Amino acid sequence: MAATKKRLITALILVCLCLSFCALVPTQASADGEISKVLVTLSREPVAMDGVYSASVATSTEGCSIVSYGWYDSGGSLVDGGNFGTNTYTVEIVVNAVDPYHFADTLEVYLNNSAVNYSLNGSSSLTIRRDYTPQLWAPSITKNPTSENVEVGELASFVAIASYTETYEWTATSPDGKTTCNCNDLPDLFPGVSIGGDGKEKMNIRNVPAEMDGWKVRCTFKGPGGSATSNWATVNVKVPATPSPSPSPSPSPSPSPSPSPSPSPTASPNPADDPNHVHTYSGTWSYDDSKHWRECDCGARTDEAEHDMEWTELTEATKESPGMEQGVCKVCGYTTQRETEYKGMSLILKILLWIVIIAALLAAAWFIFNTISNNKRRKRRKKSSRGSGSYSSRSESSRHSSDYSGRSESSRRSSGSSHSRNGSHSSHEHYEGRHGQHGGNSSYDQWDDSRWGDR
Repeated sequence: MAATKKRLITALILVCLCLSFCALVPTQASADGEISKVLVTLSREPVAMDGVYSASVATSTEGCSIVSYGWYDSGGSLVDGGNFGTNTYTVEIVVNAVDPYHFADTLEVYLNNSAVNYSLNGSSSLTIRRDYTPQLWAPSITKNPTSENVEVGELASFVAIASYTETYEWTATSPDGKTTCNCNDLPDLFPGVSIGGDGKEKMNIRNVPAEMDGWKVRCTFKGPGGSATSNWATVNVKVPATPSPSPSPSPSPSPSPSPSPSPSPTASPNPADDPNHVHTYSGTWSYDDSKHWRECDCGARTDEAEHDMEWTELTEATKESPGMEQGVCKVCGYTTQRETEYKGMSLILKILLWIVIIAALLAAAWFIFNTISNNKRRKRRKKSSRGSGSYSSRSESSRHSSDYSGRSESSRRSSGSSHSRNGSHSSHEHYEGRHGQHGGNSSYDQWDDSRWGDR
């Protein structure tokens, strides 16, 4: 039974050691550097009106590196730059295995958590291809136009910004809301007025007349994903007070001069070109995928810096699939998401963990062996004590028997001597042999003595 227990404990320890060594083997690359699974992430899918290379590509698979990355249009031509349209595009990513790693024959490749088509270029290079139809996002307004306070004849400048926009349409309406027109048509309603700007985000009204006081303007953004309209901005015209003229004597009539042509009004300069222009930066942050800033109406920027992202885990990464985390810029509030790879436990932690497990198993095995050995020793001691006890009992019994026999023999001899000294039973000595044959039986001696006494 003890031998069986020893064999079972030894087998258990061997199994635990085998499992320990198996757990230390890397999951993605074998000891000879073979890669059986490649994970590649594209930071974001293409969006119409977004920059072609606004997305980044990365891989965290051990032994792999990104060699090249490009987008191709439906005709197969490489797109060098610009924005995505609404047609289908193909992304092509080349991944190499760094020496001494190489790709396995049964390789699995995943792009953004889903299997992807690929072609092997030997044992250390592969090419990934996937088609994308850009997403259509509605324009997102990042800046609304603000109201302007101007003097008669001055310039009123308005700026409105939105992402994912193809066209901009500026509209003006009267204070009572009865008249609405495109801002480009304002010169027809107010002679002398001219419209400027870049035809998109900026719109300028030059030579503002007093009659435009209270008029409002706004911008409508249109893109592949829909449209959005900004808030209204009001034109507030300050009319200077005219002093009343003092009466003067009537002059004598004089020939009236020939009228001279009135000069045509000159356009006010653009604030961006005015050296005396004072920048007034918006309190609302503008941003793109990499930076944020605050912008003046003239287009100047300030506080431009890269995003300070704070990342929050949305989905935990596993060995089977990557996770997802969301980042929010602490300054401007820009939000984006990215995938995370499963890191698992480091090799050092695995080794330390299994050392602790093995030590615990060895301690348990020692405890079991020690307990079994102690039980055996206690059993042997019990057997030994029982054997020595019976032997002592037998010896004691023998000793008592010998003492009794000795005392009987001594008594018999003493009795014989007494009879001789008294002079009676002189022939009693002849029966000492018979007394000895009876083993010192006292009753027989008494009967014998009485019989001889009768004689």
